[in-house]
Amino acid sequence: MSFLKIKDPTKRDLIVEEFLKTKRNIQDIFLLDRLGDITSTQRELSQLFKPITEIQKDTKESLVSELKPMKESFKKLPAIPFPQLQAIEASPEEDE
Repeated sequence: MSFLKIKDPTKRDLIVEEFLKTKRNIQDIFLLDRLGDITSTQRELSQLFKPITEIQKDTKESLVSELKPMKESFKKLPAIPFPQLQAIEASPEEDE
């Protein structure tokens, strides 16, 4: 790899700026190419699985609507106090 010996600072800055711009463009093109593949695949998968996801969504909404009244009725029930259980004490070991 050869290096240019440029004495003029403005010309040198211009070459470096062009290099950095080209580098950014190449990175952006690569990224867009990769993301393009991902978005098209995601679009295809969402169309393929749309019937399944819609059914799951409907099922979830119906379950939530059925469980909500039960949850409210449980809140209205009186609390049942449970007696405290005594801790089990270790039996004294016999001396041998």
